[in-house]
Amino acid sequence: MFDTLKEKLDAQSVARYMFQCNSLTLKDLQSIQSKRKKSVRAAEQLLNIVMSQSSHVFGCFMSALKQKDQQHLYEKVIAGSYKGNVTRFVFTIYITKESTLKHMR
Repeated sequence: MFDTLKEKLDAQSVARYMFQCNSLTLKDLQSIQSKRKKSVRAAEQLLNIVMSQSSHVFGCFMSALKQKDQQHLYEKVIAGSYKGNVTRFVFTIYITKESTLKHMR
């Protein structure tokens, strides 16, 4: 799922939304915006921030997916979670586990 998210995530618009919700610092927003030509790197950075922050930040991320034409990614996260019950913890474990397994292959 991590690869799908980082390749398809519109990190710029999601980051702006998250900044407006006070879930992203100005420094983080500017760092993500500086990677406009490297969209995968911007998405990786945003996902790492989401995984390392509070449940509030995760909730804002999920809202941003729904609000910023990223519904298909929102549904992918929901479908990849345990019985549709997505928490930041479950999301982090799922993403980390999948990423680790790919690097082991």
